[in-house]
Amino acid sequence: MKKILVPTDFSDQASYAFEAAISIARKSGSTQVHLFHVIEVPDYPEITDIIAYRTLGSTNVLEEIEKKLEQTAESELCRDIEVTYSVDFDTPYEKISRKATNGQFDLIVIGSHGRQGINRFLIGSTTEKVIQHANCLVLTIKEPVSWFSPSNIVFGSNFYGEIAEGFGTLQDFAALYDATLHLLKINTRSHFETSRYSRQLMETFAEEQKLSNYTINIYNDDSEEEGILHFSRDMQADLICIPTHGKTGLAHLISGSIAESVSEHAYRPVLTYKIKPPKIKFGVIGPFRK
Repeated sequence: MKKILVPTDFSDQASYAFEAAISIARKSGSTQVHLFHVIEVPDYPEITDIIAYRTLGSTNVLEEIEKKLEQTAESELCRDIEVTYSVDFDTPYEKISRKATNGQFDLIVIGSHGRQGINRFLIGSTTEKVIQHANCLVLTIKEPVSWFSPSNIVFGSNFYGEIAEGFGTLQDFAALYDATLHLLKINTRSHFETSRYSRQLMETFAEEQKLSNYTINIYNDDSEEEGILHFSRDMQADLICIPTHGKTGLAHLISGSIAESVSEHAYRPVLTYKIKPPKIKFGVIGPFRK
């Protein structure tokens, strides 16, 4: 994790994300942590931006934002870490995703407000859209993390062939903390597999990825999202990791995304990475290998 991007809207959740990013930077020997604030241009800005700007009073907003970023970058928390900052204008998730790609960042650490109900259905959240569009790892933080050091990581997946691409980045992250990976397959009524078949898939995956510090777990629940959340709570996981296809537009509206849903509902940190959508032949999705 050499370069870490931390979007901020000056909320409590953003400060939790920044603290986690600094902790990761110390552990990984990061060369840069970059604070990034985007002033939303559209007619209907996020309510969090309105609240943040209102607290700045009647002074020059841009100057005050840069002053707040400078104060954060020079705080005692960052005494041994290089922290830079910048401000931009536009739609936040687009600028954040583009900044991460153009700046070749390895990780985005972002706070989540956990928008629920009709608001989430209609307009989503900046965090959710960053997960959809960013090409690097995205770590979502919702609660204070005094010292980010995950020793138990739940990796929820169907363990079909497409998830192997990009899995190496998660392995590097787990190795950094010498963490145990708990491979998790959720069985539901609508997507049922026998335990024997699921275990074979997971054992093959672990062998192909040369995993050593891991467990295999098959869990039954009403939905994949609930199963991941319930299992993680039962075993007191420090971190949840889920691959995402990054669905947008109509595909996202119809079927949604397990990764984004879990990141919005989980109070544990959630790490996501992008994978390519699987190729579907004759309307069937199943495990495949090259």
